[in-house]
Amino acid sequence: MGLRASHRAYISGIGPRAKEIILARAAGIDDSYNLCRETSIKLSDDLLCNGFSAQVMRCHGLKTTALDADARWLALSKQSFWVHFVVKIGSDIVDLTRRQFFPQSGFPFVQAFSACEAEWDSVGVDMPRSRFRVQQQAP
Repeated sequence: MGLRASHRAYISGIGPRAKEIILARAAGIDDSYNLCRETSIKLSDDLLCNGFSAQVMRCHGLKTTALDADARWLALSKQSFWVHFVVKIGSDIVDLTRRQFFPQSGFPFVQAFSACEAEWDSVGVDMPRSRFRVQQQAP
């Protein structure tokens, strides 16, 4: 788990129980196009329910060239406008939908938070919009 590329392995600090949870969530993923937020929220919930500290992170503006990205992303806009969601656990980032941008990436893809920050113009905690909270509370 966590190969960044076949020639560069990243050793994460994720323990065996968290790995089980991540692999269980990953097993249910067939397609990764435009499912990153939903998938990341589910993984974060799985981890939180099992006592792990996890956060959904919002990434904006991919800086790494993604020539093999899903054609729908390439047709939609420039990479500098792309938004993506991942899960931070400790100092690691778990990305279950990275293949929509990099089809040959490891799966599940795990990298250091600092490496994730280097790939995106901005990376921060995902904050649900307040209008969503208001709509959820309405009868």
